[in-house]
Amino acid sequence: MFGLMIFLHITGLLGWLGALLGILVTMLLLRKQLGTPDANSLAGKTIRVFGRIAHPSSILVLLSGVYLILQMGIGTEKPLWLQVMEKGGGTIILLAVIFTAVLGSKMNKRLNSAGGNSVRLTGYLSTVGVFMFLIVSVVLVVSLKL
Repeated sequence: MFGLMIFLHITGLLGWLGALLGILVTMLLLRKQLGTPDANSLAGKTIRVFGRIAHPSSILVLLSGVYLILQMGIGTEKPLWLQVMEKGGGTIILLAVIFTAVLGSKMNKRLNSAGGNSVRLTGYLSTVGVFMFLIVSVVLVVSLKL
């Protein structure tokens, strides 16, 4: 069961990072075309579709991570890398789900109501980029077992 949970943890992490990367790259490529109804519609659908992948994947990472930590049976004296994974990773997951869901919903409303007007994506894309950096930072600390 432990091996299955590690598989689910890594698969969820790949899905989550891949979806965030998909949003970031697609929005950066569409940025100059935004303002046309077709581009605005495509941007909204992209946020919605990749959000449907990112949010369940991040929850899978959280749940499988909790299970793995409980199964490890380490007491209160956890190494730094495990504390970063447990506390930092869990906090990042919860914040990422909340912020990307709220900001994604706001972006969809703006894109749908903009019609032929341009919409600024800077805040949303910055948030996605920051969360990607934080996720990769936690993965680095855990991989190096600092």
